[in-house]
Amino acid sequence: MTDRELFLQVENLKKYYKTSSGILGRKDNVVKAVDGISFKILKGETLGLVGESGCGKSTTGRTILHLQRPTDGKILFDGADITKLSSKALRSLRPQMQMIFQDPFATLNPRHSVGKIIAEPLVINGIYKRGSQILGDRVRTLMEMVGLNPSCANRFPHEFSGGQRQRIGIARALSLNPSFIVCDEPISSLDVSIQAQIVNLLFDLQEKMDLTYLFIAHDLSMVKHISHRIAVMYLGKLMEVTDKNSLFDDPIHPYTQSLCSAVPIPNPKLELARTQIILEGDPPNPSNPPKGCVFHTRCPLVKNICKEDEPALKELSEDHFVACHLAGEAGGSYIF
Repeated sequence: MTDRELFLQVENLKKYYKTSSGILGRKDNVVKAVDGISFKILKGETLGLVGESGCGKSTTGRTILHLQRPTDGKILFDGADITKLSSKALRSLRPQMQMIFQDPFATLNPRHSVGKIIAEPLVINGIYKRGSQILGDRVRTLMEMVGLNPSCANRFPHEFSGGQRQRIGIARALSLNPSFIVCDEPISSLDVSIQAQIVNLLFDLQEKMDLTYLFIAHDLSMVKHISHRIAVMYLGKLMEVTDKNSLFDDPIHPYTQSLCSAVPIPNPKLELARTQIILEGDPPNPSNPPKGCVFHTRCPLVKNICKEDEPALKELSEDHFVACHLAGEAGGSYIF
């Protein structure tokens, strides 16, 4: 572990949703989108959060920022438990925590110019007055920081490309000088060539501004490029958490192994020689998760204990955590 100080700590975080089914919606179900996860992020680092669509990644990010109230658990932000803060105290803390959304076009007001969109957080928080010279200077600086031409400040979102719109969203997130940013799949809707540009921009901004990221994505190659550590999520729970090199060089959980086997290798000979691990079936319904390990319905190594007891996220080696009953057998990792 690095000597960086602890910045964000999540303890037993849960987010449940009540849904109705049956005749006239009389039967209540509970969807366990996030079910008791715990992890930490150090100051200035990036934690990548990966997993299949619907596993609870975005809900985790939104719950940490209190865009959605957690059902249970603690969120310690810079030492303070923000789950216990009053609305007023939480509002004063929000400028330090920002979010970059997946779909920039859906989160930018089409009736506002780019300059107004970037300036809005500064006006709402009373930092600058609308129309002031210093506000205009700040907007131009932010646009230059993210690679946009300040002369385009009076244009509207529909006049920009997808990558440019994401840069607008990044500039808006940076306007209040945050210390922590949740990047909610910020590259998934972009072309591959543009994805690399946005990831490199985020990396450069982190170096310049000492930012801390939670980077949510399903593209493991991009996550490896920008992240210091990676957490693997499945059906609302964490399966494995470790540094990026350990995750790719020695994946231990069977689910992590399957994800890593799907990442293309740029060497054609190695790509042809390796075996891709394809899981059978689909993830279970989160409103009716299986007993025991939530992955046991798709795991080819499943044992009876997996069907009965839920495995704890345990540390097998230094800073390498795995939630699997079989982890540690035969020296640790296993390939099926």
